[in-house]
Amino acid sequence: MLLQILQKQLDESTSCPLCQASMFWIEAEQYDQALNFHECSHCQHRVFQDGRTNCHCDKCLVNRKKMLTETRLQEQRKIKSKNKDNVEYRLDQISFLNKLFLLSILDNQVQEHTTHHEYIDWESIKYHSITPNYLFQNYLVKQLVKEQILIAKDFAVEAHHYYVNVRLDGYSEPSLFSVTQQLRNWFYENLTMGVPFKNADEVKNVLYLALYQEIIQFAQFYCRTWGIQIAGNNSFQTFCYRLMDSLAVGQIYYLVQTALEYLHQQKALQARNENFINTNLLKKTLQQYRDRAVTEKWETSTLPRPHNIPFSKMSEILFFRFLGYDESIFFQPIWRIWKKIEPRLSFYSQKRCMYCGSNELTVDYDAENYVTLCCRTCKHQDHYFTQ
Repeated sequence: MLLQILQKQLDESTSCPLCQASMFWIEAEQYDQALNFHECSHCQHRVFQDGRTNCHCDKCLVNRKKMLTETRLQEQRKIKSKNKDNVEYRLDQISFLNKLFLLSILDNQVQEHTTHHEYIDWESIKYHSITPNYLFQNYLVKQLVKEQILIAKDFAVEAHHYYVNVRLDGYSEPSLFSVTQQLRNWFYENLTMGVPFKNADEVKNVLYLALYQEIIQFAQFYCRTWGIQIAGNNSFQTFCYRLMDSLAVGQIYYLVQTALEYLHQQKALQARNENFINTNLLKKTLQQYRDRAVTEKWETSTLPRPHNIPFSKMSEILFFRFLGYDESIFFQPIWRIWKKIEPRLSFYSQKRCMYCGSNELTVDYDAENYVTLCCRTCKHQDHYFTQ
């Protein structure tokens, strides 16, 4: 912008709307036309009196570029939505993991006697302890968006508000409270109000995944005191799954703690986990410890879960509310845990009404070895021995 400055003086009564610094009052000419404006003494932001001239400071240029990008992104999404059929799942059709994650998000946000939005404000809760670690919950949100279970409310480059795109009891766009209440019925009512899984193996896979994320959270918590980054990857996940087949999570905590302290003393860990260098070093060290323990028949010690590590909402729902365990879940290998809970999960996932075949069953009576189920479709009552 070519200007001829006629007069420039400091106006301390006017503050910059961007940085709050004092502004200059400038009288100028552009192509023989008078042009008066304020200019910030710090960031050079300009506020023109005519309201038509644009400011070209760095901040305004960035904001205009961002607006153009978001407008272009909005147009692209509209074009894609025309070319692609919108998918809308029934709530009972989505996976057990997605149901569990949705309830972990909604349970504290949506209550009957408090006001709430009809969308998920992800920006305000994304740093809450929803899952054992932030990278995992960020991955799950992206998966829900990809599967169109969550729909972005706005068209910003990084969306912050999401609608839950599911059907419930035949209704499209149910209220967020209705969705949350149905999830609570599935996870909190001891399977008496329906089951949130298709088969027992689906629950077992999520149990492995949740305990693995607990191990990652433990390693991250330990490394944070040293200012060192660490995260999981597919190779480390597979290795941890093999460990969980024979060791309790508390024993794996002990191995991880011992390995990280050794690597830190050797100054082998890097501040940044680029190319998973710290993760791969930890895996290699754990593998050596485990091989030697098996060869020499060592008894691996058990470390309790540190109480100063935040307990995530997902772990609380899965371990305590749904599976009915306490922190003893960290002191037993998965095969022993699964031996106790698998028969009941398999029973409820396989049962259908003997009269009409519906799986919409309500538990009328549940003793240790005896269950009475009532079909919500035809009201037929069936009696079973579970052992």
